[in-house]
Amino acid sequence: MPAILEPRNVTHVPISDDERASRTMSRQNIEKAVVALAEDGVVVLDNAVSEKSLDFLNGRMTKEARQLREDSNTQFNYSKKAQNILQHMIPEPEYILSDIQANPFAIAVCKAVLGPKPVLRYHKANTNFPGESRQPVHSDVHYQHPRACFALAVNTVLIDCSPENGSTECWPGTHLTTRFADQNGMNGIFTHLLEERAKTAPPVQPTIKKGGLIIRDMRLWHAGMPNRTADQVRVMLNLIYFADWYRSPMKIKFPKESEARIRQLEAESGTEIAAEFVDQLDHLTLCHTHDFGQDDKREEFGRNRE
Repeated sequence: MPAILEPRNVTHVPISDDERASRTMSRQNIEKAVVALAEDGVVVLDNAVSEKSLDFLNGRMTKEARQLREDSNTQFNYSKKAQNILQHMIPEPEYILSDIQANPFAIAVCKAVLGPKPVLRYHKANTNFPGESRQPVHSDVHYQHPRACFALAVNTVLIDCSPENGSTECWPGTHLTTRFADQNGMNGIFTHLLEERAKTAPPVQPTIKKGGLIIRDMRLWHAGMPNRTADQVRVMLNLIYFADWYRSPMKIKFPKESEARIRQLEAESGTEIAAEFVDQLDHLTLCHTHDFGQDDKREEFGRNRE
């Protein structure tokens, strides 16, 4: 019988004031982040985002989250019991920010892992309201996916995030061996696999201070956890970057007035933003459709909502 180990701590890479000023991540810090993602499938970058940007987004997004929670059409992640909703990020040009949609430190890591021109294809938030239920442990990929890192989720917290207000439960190292067959549909990873894994590598809920972001390999087992505060709404931005060889058809809808800003950020960051520009866009009523599969390998189950 293997010994029960203490949970592996998620690696934190502090971004220095000099790096912040130059918007350039040191090679040493890139190495630390790349190694953590290779070994654990998750890394935290501390001091990566300005508090001014976070406060600017949090005021409006929290207000919109409370409004969405009362809407019968709002999509809850997995079940309403978990009190965790999907929320579109604000697509207006003044809310498209250089240290959010083109964060130089997150992008430096994405380029090092995914290749020279990552493609942003997912632009939403997971918002956690107070409650006691949790999500099942799951992987976000719903078909027999490549056995290599093809996508990274960049999650930015708008306030301090800890187990108290529902930081994401992560299962370090599971990205290395997991398969689509490990999942029991929307019930998540099979219980016997969780029990076996927990004997030697228990999960962990990292604490991320305001200004930090967490980067996660899409294959990693994880779960949304209860927000046990009295009335705090915790918004966590979720931007997913894909390798350019990964044949995903997903696009993000933006109003046409945001096109110049999007093109500016693409040039600034050396990334592609898979944008579709439309005449009229109400992000509060926009459906939550997604399919993380490739064009020739559709997802076998998912959470698409037409």
